[in-house]
Amino acid sequence: MAITTKAALAAELKISKARVSQYVKAGLPVRSDGKLNREEALNWINRTQLSQTYEDKGVVRARKLAADRPRLMRNAFLVDGYEPEVAIARSIIGRAETIVARSAVEAGAPIELAYALSVLVANGLDEAAAQALGARGFEGFSQGFTVGELCGTADFPGPDWTALARQIGSAFDEAACETFLAKVEARDAASEKATA
Repeated sequence: MAITTKAALAAELKISKARVSQYVKAGLPVRSDGKLNREEALNWINRTQLSQTYEDKGVVRARKLAADRPRLMRNAFLVDGYEPEVAIARSIIGRAETIVARSAVEAGAPIELAYALSVLVANGLDEAAAQALGARGFEGFSQGFTVGELCGTADFPGPDWTALARQIGSAFDEAACETFLAKVEARDAASEKATA
């Protein structure tokens, strides 16, 4: 078991001492004497931190040095600025809203219901993806954040609500849709509270 200091780990990973301090605040295990178990630190970084660069430094370097490789898809390359697993979850969530909206309208649902369904399904997928990513050691997700909060899905086009409303001979009123969504969410919350 190799013991190292925060400064030595920073130098080995070619990162700042401040970054190592951020890792400590996020949960990097520290010994009672303030030093680090090198292997434990590298494995923790490997399991919990997202790569911010392609360069041989930081998380990418820790992955090369770590003995623990629990995530098979872990790669040094990024997809749209995210690790492949996160990019996949983000893509699915970003497109789900459009798919559900279109399907609801094609099934004859009023635009307000299609709107509520699409948002509820996207939110449910977001929470499920965050739980799965958190369980596999992705930083942030294990702290209760969702994919939308940490990564955003804004660059995925949402449903064209005006076109969908026109398709069923209706007009899109976002305020009315939000009001309907709020009522559905309130009913769901009351139902959950009653069954708890």
